Amino acid sequence: MPKKSSRIAFIFTSTRDGIISGMRVGQEADTALRGMNHIPGAKYFTILPKSMRSLLFVPRLLRYDFVIAQDNFLLGYIVSLCARAFGLPTKWLYVAMTSSTLMRRHATNKMRLFLFKKFWASYARIICLSGEQLSDFVQFGIPRERLVFVPFGVDTSFFQSTDTAREEDIIMSVGRDAGRDYATLFKAAERTNHVFVVVAGHKNIPHDMLVPTNVSVLYDRSLVDVRNLYARAKLVVVASKDVRVPDGSDCSGQTVILDALSAGKAVIATDRAWIKDYFVKDEDLVIVPPSDPEALAKAIESLINNRDKRVRLGQSGRLKVSSLYSTEKFAKSILELINSEV
Repeated sequence: MPKKSSRIAFIFTSTRDGIISGMRVGQEADTALRGMNHIPGAKYFTILPKSMRSLLFVPRLLRYDFVIAQDNFLLGYIVSLCARAFGLPTKWLYVAMTSSTLMRRHATNKMRLFLFKKFWASYARIICLSGEQLSDFVQFGIPRERLVFVPFGVDTSFFQSTDTAREEDIIMSVGRDAGRDYATLFKAAERTNHVFVVVAGHKNIPHDMLVPTNVSVLYDRSLVDVRNLYARAKLVVVASKDVRVPDGSDCSGQTVILDALSAGKAVIATDRAWIKDYFVKDEDLVIVPPSDPEALAKAIESLINNRDKRVRLGQSGRLKVSSLYSTEKFAKSILELINSEV
């Protein structure tokens, strides 16, 4: 529980009303609430990050002790400066979702990097979702004492293990962030005779990208649809671009990998720096090098033909995610951070 005097606000860039109402009838996961629903009394605001109208929220946000956000860099800077100037207790907690990517993407833009550093350095705390993020911030010049690593969490009640008897010869891949590497996935699929079902965004698969005949691409599917597809799939593949490519979020594939493991599915994933902070290779999931369709195809064939290993990986992953990486656990860590700041 937060200390009695703590007033906590969350900021999102789109409304969460639909998610909250969908949760009540089992149609939505609470992952996108970032633990808000597990923090008693927390309020939320919908504020577009690039709108100057966002500054109109400054007086309202200064009524809170803690404001938690993952965007709205300028707003966070203004709120932080005003709090210090007027002796108010308001502290801005930034959940870093894309910070390392932004540093790489704008590496040659000195003015933009200057602004990022100015904004981030003003925040009370930066919540990093991986050790790599934390190291990137330190190298960028953000004081180490402002940084804290908090493992991300997903809705382990929404995504649960199902009877393996429902499985079909289907390989699933899900994800819409710009860090997905569907080109490599498709090349790997061409090397197999298995059926692949991909749930992606339209931007992930350009019109000139050839989709193999054994791959079906679905767009704009609900989480209930995804959950049902997980139940039918023998395994889940998450192919991401090389971490050095300035695309996608810092932890590309993180939510999908956690969701799939929570659902008890065996997972094959491209090696990403954040994975070692959460899982053990070949104990919780199978890891392959980036941009290597041959290695990915071999891993798929090996796992498809080894039911015992698939079951073991699914059980191990489910146990680890449900015990360590749930939204309840994420919220608890946020509350511990808040209480340490009071």
